[in-house]
Parts: sequence; C-alpha cells; structure tokens
Amino acid sequence: MNELSQKIQEGMGRSRYQARTVSITHLAEVQGAVAQLVRRGLVNEQLYKKWHFYLDTNKNLPEAKTIIIVAMPAPLTRVRFKYNGIDYSADIPPDYCAKNVKESRAEEVLDNVLKASGYKIAKAHLALKTLAARSGLAEYGRNNITYVSGMGSLCMLVAFYTDWPCEEDNWQESKMMEACENCSLCLEDCPTGSISTDRFLIRAENCLGSLQEMNPDSPYWVKLQPDWHNALVGCMRCQFACPVDKSYLNKIEAGPSFSEEETNLILNKMPWERLSPETRQRLEFFGGIYPFLARNLGALIEKQSKITHR
Repeated sequence: MNELSQKIQEGMGRSRYQARTVSITHLAEVQGAVAQLVRRGLVNEQLYKKWHFYLDTNKNLPEAKTIIIVAMPAPLTRVRFKYNGIDYSADIPPDYCAKNVKESRAEEVLDNVLKASGYKIAKAHLALKTLAARSGLAEYGRNNITYVSGMGSLCMLVAFYTDWPCEEDNWQESKMMEACENCSLCLEDCPTGSISTDRFLIRAENCLGSLQEMNPDSPYWVKLQPDWHNALVGCMRCQFACPVDKSYLNKIEAGPSFSEEETNLILNKMPWERLSPETRQRLEFFGGIYPFLARNLGALIEKQSKITHR
C-alpha cells in the first residue's frame, strides 16, 4: 500500500469508515449491471425512472482513473411524535439521516489527501451496492442488501471519481454471505413476498421500502396492512430478522422530537412552506421524506395504538 492509500485508509478509519478502490476500466460493468436488469425485464418502469441515471457515462470527471467506494456506519435513528397526549416513537433506517454530513466527511478525507497532492475528485452517481460488492467492500445478504464487516447492513455508501491512478484494483466477483447459505429468516419475515427462492434479485416493486417512498399514495393492498409498517420511511423487517445484524440494531441514535401541534400539522399535510423554520429544520434532518410523511406516520400511529389497546 503506497503513502496516499495509507493516508486515505487512516483518514477514513478515524470516522470508522471503510474504503476500497477499483479501476475506472470497470465503470462499464458497474453501469451495465443496471442495464442488464432493465433488458431482462427485472426492473419495472417506475424503478427504472428512479435508477436510469446510473446508466449515464462519467460526466463529472472524464479523466478519472479510479473509483473510490466508501462505507459509513449508519445506525437506526429514533424520532418522537406527540399525538393526542401520547408519545409515539418511529425509527428511520440507514441512508436517510444526516447523509450529507457523512458524505461530506468522506469527501473531506479525500480532499485532504488527494487534492493536497494535486488530484481531483468528484462524486460518482453509480449503482452503489453493485460497486461495494464487486470491490470486496461488502457482501450481499439473501435480502439483496449489502453487508459490510463491522457495520452489518446498517451503513451508507458513497462513491467518488478521481484522476489519481488506481494503485489497488480490488475488482472481484460479488459474493453472498456464508451466513445466508442455510438461513431464510429474511425471506420468511418479508410481508410482501419481495424475497424469493427463484431469483436472487428481490422484487423491488413490491418491497415495502420502495412502496413507502411512493408519492402521493401506496397501493390499496398496503393500506389494508398497517401492521406491516415498522419504520417512518423504508422497511427494516428483513434486517430486524437477520442474525448478522443483531448486534448492530441495538445502536439507536436519538433524532428530533415533534410537539403535538407539529404532529398534527404533519398529519394534516400542511404545505412545507407554511411550516415554521424550526419545524422544517428538524424535518430536514432526515432528508426529503416530507411528501409521504403523513401517510407513513399515520400508519405507525395506528399500529402502535392497536398494540396499546390490546
């Protein structure tokens, strides 16, 4: 490992991040992974519209020689809402809370090491799970989620292009965790049947995590099942069931709390611009989920109310 590689690993390690590098020569394979799914009809139209930018060529840094993929620990975040005099808690999975802060920290490390040595970096919009698995940074679970050593699936991924020559090309075949070989707990616990035995790729169009991000509304068959909801956005059912994640699920960070007045405004879908600056600031903590927040929060309150009154 050369001096710059060593400095990058040390800088990432101070924030408990992990990084791998692959040669830019593999860019077509990373992009092609999504293209192949589209050609085989394994990605429905709505998800293709969401993912299509992965098929673009590198425009941020055409002279790039290396792709750096970074994994950042991201524990569950618990937020609280007061409604009808009762406190309700709601969990937010990784990849929603403080994402920009974590990504900026990773970029700062690369700035301090690479830019200081005369190299350029640019954020890379790629199929991050594919890149993490093919770089050896992560392994797939049966639930098609990537798991990183020391983080489990509770992590965020970010990638960067750089014109720094690739000193260590970690490109390899992706793997499924050994722990999944004789385990089907995630499959059995998935309420929508998104995980199956006849294909490795999950049926993302049925995944509750994807459906909870649909705006303005979920399919009728999801509305009929408020008990399925387990997070303020996304879904954690398969991760809650996963033995590999067991030790990481206990690390819960405290997020914002919302008053009775704020909760009612959210449930009544008050337009964003009419919320107070203080409320908007707290909501911005977990990204752009406000358009579907009322629906998801209402389902969680209904679920917890049923449990309380049993």
